[in-house]
Amino acid sequence: MATATAEHPIKSIIVNGIIGNEPEPDDNERYYIWKAVRFHNTAVPRAQEEEQAWNAFADAEIATEQAWRALESTPTNDWASAHHRWVLAEHELNIAARRWESAAAAMDKAWGDTNWSDRSLDVYDQIVRHLGVRDLLSAPRDKSHYSLHIDLEKRRREREENTRKTLVLLAT
Repeated sequence: MATATAEHPIKSIIVNGIIGNEPEPDDNERYYIWKAVRFHNTAVPRAQEEEQAWNAFADAEIATEQAWRALESTPTNDWASAHHRWVLAEHELNIAARRWESAAAAMDKAWGDTNWSDRSLDVYDQIVRHLGVRDLLSAPRDKSHYSLHIDLEKRRREREENTRKTLVLLAT
């Protein structure tokens, strides 16, 4: 499979005049091209949505980390407002994570809706490599949308426990 990276654009393709919305061809070779192009062009909007959602999630994750780290160096009299900024950042991160999970699941469904023989996979791989477009069959993310929410929830609970301990210390 071709590598799925940001350097390869997510865009629709045309191969030998085939755009994927034509009736299924009778010719065997044209069928494999048609199937690959049809899948790709159908998946483009979902892939673009997934990429936008991933970028929003990545930005929210950075903002949450920055807000959390800011608590370490915030003076005691400003700690409550810094903590509030972290709580808001966590909330935004949770929203962004849910949006990305939904978009990633839609991409999984697009992939799962197609029966891929070895020949179909090979033709698709050749097409995306030749055209230099994003391979929409390869997962470009380092996190599974199935485990992301669990990981974020666990981290948030650990941080809330640390915050609780800090508040107890500040109160004494």
